[in-house]
Amino acid sequence: MRDPCDHFTIDLIGGIRAKPGRKPLGERAMTPAERKRRSRELRRNRLQELSVTVELSRDAQKALDKMIEWWGVSKKEAINRAMLIACQSQTGRTASLFEFELEPPASRRKSRRHKA
Repeated sequence: MRDPCDHFTIDLIGGIRAKPGRKPLGERAMTPAERKRRSRELRRNRLQELSVTVELSRDAQKALDKMIEWWGVSKKEAINRAMLIACQSQTGRTASLFEFELEPPASRRKSRRHKA
């Protein structure tokens, strides 16, 4: 019989005592360099998608619902597309619904030379 106050002696019949600490993600514990690399990658991924909370008017909500129905996408994707289309229309470019490119093509980026 095992003494309930004894937390140090391994039970010979009951099995193995679990290792202290958090379980490793793989087969072994990560090295400090691997942990830091993973931390930096997770931080980069979090920074790429920023969270914004807004309240929409009823008309804007109806328009968003129509876009979701037309495009067959999630609210997030519909808002992303609508914002990019609005930005492109302000810059005088025709919006494409499926491929977005905010930077002008390389051929249009050439600087204009002033005639002397």
